[in-house]
Amino acid sequence: MMTIHCTSNCLYQQEGQCTLTHVTSISEASNKSCAYFKNKESPLKKEKS
Repeated sequence: MMTIHCTSNCLYQQEGQCTLTHVTSISEASNKSCAYFKNKESPLKKEKS
């Protein structure tokens, strides 16, 4: 297992570590530093929906 440090506002980031456990092929990366980056939704956005 490899430890990946991450401080981005990413869905898979928790306490400074990447928690992504499975990778798949990516057709287009939304973030140049990480192909699997997914922005976390803020709690306020979830309440308004």
